[in-house]
Amino acid sequence: MASQCLDPINGRGPYVEKMLGRHAESLEITGSLATAGELFVASLEISADDPHQLIPTCLLIRQVSGLRALALLAVNGFYTEALGHQRSLMEALARLSALIARPEWLQDYLIQDVLNRKKMLGDILSFRQDWPPEMVREPSDEVLQQQIAEATQRLTDFKAEQGRTARDIKTFDWAQIGGVDHLMYGRFVMASEALHFAPKSLESLLMVNGEELESIRIGPEENDFDHLLMTSCRYVFVGLQKLANHLGVDLPGDVEELHQRFNAIEERMADDALREE
Repeated sequence: MASQCLDPINGRGPYVEKMLGRHAESLEITGSLATAGELFVASLEISADDPHQLIPTCLLIRQVSGLRALALLAVNGFYTEALGHQRSLMEALARLSALIARPEWLQDYLIQDVLNRKKMLGDILSFRQDWPPEMVREPSDEVLQQQIAEATQRLTDFKAEQGRTARDIKTFDWAQIGGVDHLMYGRFVMASEALHFAPKSLESLLMVNGEELESIRIGPEENDFDHLLMTSCRYVFVGLQKLANHLGVDLPGDVEELHQRFNAIEERMADDALREE
């Protein structure tokens, strides 16, 4: 009965129980890090009037929440979905790091929603061009055009205030400015493939015998579970340290102890992988 309660939604209680035992070490590190991150943020005295403190702190707590969500997906056998979710941890770290390294980029970060919204509304209007006149448009084209005009005005105001046009900054631009791009090479591509349903992300579904397709896999997927969790933890460790440095505070001692254990486990896992080869 206890195992059934571990996953009342998907009915994978026995599988979850097995994963909790098989990967106890990496799951313990992940859970402890998430808890330490939450306690660290709770201990901070952040001024609501200082966006240079507030926004990086919010990005860190999104990272921590993302780590918890990723672990839940993975332990329930949704490995590919968890891998796609890992991209959010990288994106949060890239922006957090860049806003700390270049505080003047805060205005670019804040205006991103306006740029994205204007493009989205324009795409909707463009998509509707081939609709027959009798097809209901909700919201109306006029409402969308008004919202585009408002976004355009905000972008005009931005240019007047900042002395330059708003920039549509991509994730790797944020990462390079923040000095964390080296942590994302390879993993970001893999996570993006999983998130956007690239053909390569479907390979794990195919059960083959030589050249013959035997079936499509249905059910839990495990793959490199420990590596997924450990790389995800690394992004959060870096985010924690960068925010602490930015705010001029020390990380709690248990975070440093946890990081030492993390490094030891990661080194041992690397050695084990080499021996298996």
